[in-house]
Amino acid sequence: MCLAWAGKVGYAQDTTHIFSWGAQTHYGTIFAHSEAVENTAGARPWGIEATAIWQKISQKVWDNCHCSPKTGIALAYYNYDNPYLGQSLQAGYFLEPNFRLTKHWELSLRGTLGLAYLTRPHHPVHNPNNQSYSLPISVYLLAGIGNHFKISPKWRVGTYLNYQHISNGGLKEPNKGINWITASLSAIYTPSPLDIPARVRAPFHAKTPIEIETWALFSSKTARVGEKKRHLIVGIGGQASKQVSRLSALTAGAEITHDASIVQRMADDRLQGNGWRISALAGHQFCLGKFRFSQQFGYYLYQNNPYFDSWYHRWGVTYYPRHRLGIGFNLKAHKHIANFADIRIIYKFEPQKLKKKP
Repeated sequence: MCLAWAGKVGYAQDTTHIFSWGAQTHYGTIFAHSEAVENTAGARPWGIEATAIWQKISQKVWDNCHCSPKTGIALAYYNYDNPYLGQSLQAGYFLEPNFRLTKHWELSLRGTLGLAYLTRPHHPVHNPNNQSYSLPISVYLLAGIGNHFKISPKWRVGTYLNYQHISNGGLKEPNKGINWITASLSAIYTPSPLDIPARVRAPFHAKTPIEIETWALFSSKTARVGEKKRHLIVGIGGQASKQVSRLSALTAGAEITHDASIVQRMADDRLQGNGWRISALAGHQFCLGKFRFSQQFGYYLYQNNPYFDSWYHRWGVTYYPRHRLGIGFNLKAHKHIANFADIRIIYKFEPQKLKKKP
C-alpha cells in the first residue's frame, strides 16, 4: 500500500526517477554442461518473476551513460522440471541500461545479482543424484537482453532472452551449478508516467587516460565432496583500465593466488605440486556511478596441479564507497563449474588527468 502511494505521489513529483511495477513469465532449457549433471538434460524449467523498478532520467545520469538506466528488486520462483533439482526462490538486485531506439521501442541489457533458496540440495542418502548444488542457499546470477514496446502511457510489453546461473561459489561440494537459458514475456505498469526529456548526445571524452588499481582477495573451500574442513584461499593482483565510453572500460592485469584446498587435495591423491597460481587477465567493465560490473578471462601463466584447465572466467561487482577504496565480490569459474567466490579489498591509485589543450 505504501509503495503504491509512493508510485502515485512521491515519484510523480520526482523528475529524476520513474517508478514502475513489472512481471515476467519464463520458460527455457537446462544446459547440462558436464557428465556429472547429465541427469538434468532435457529439463524445461519455468518461472514467474515480479519486479519493482526505478528508472533514472536525470541530466546527470544521462551525461554518464547516454541512457536511462533502470535499477530494482526482482523476486522469482522457478520449477526446474527435474526431481533432483526441485524448485527455487530468488531475490536479486538488477541494473538495466535502457536505450531508446524509437518513440515506442526500447532495447535494454539486464544484469542481476542475488541469492536463491533451493529445495532439493545434494544429500548422500536422500538426494545423491543432485550434483548441481549442495547448499539450500546459493548465489544467483542473470544476464539478459530485452526489447520493450510502449502500448500506452502506462503500459509496456516486451521479451527477454536470459542466461541464468546458480552455484555456491565452491563453498561446498558437489557444486557443478545450474545453468539454464530462458525466453520470457514481460509487462511493465507505470502508475504515474513521465515523458523522458529529449537530450543532446554530447561527445565522450575520458576524464583520465588510464586507472590503476590493486587488490587483496580472501576465500575458502573444502578439498573434497562431503568434507567439512575449509581451506584458506588468498591472493593479490592489479589491473589497468581504460574507459572507452560512458558505460564501458577495458581492463588488463595479473593475479597471484594460493589455494590451500589444492594442497590438501594433492596430498590426499599423493601427488607432487603446490597451491600457487599466477594468471594474466583481460576483460571489460560496466561503469555505473560508484558500481563496476566486470567480466574477465584469465589464463594461468603458472600452476602446478592437475585439476584445472589453463583458462577461466570471472564475474564481479565492485562498490566504491570512497574515491580510491572499493570492496568487491567475484565468482571464478572454469568453463561452467564454479571454482570459488571471493571478497576483495581494492585500492585505486590517483590517475593522472588529461592535460587540457591550449
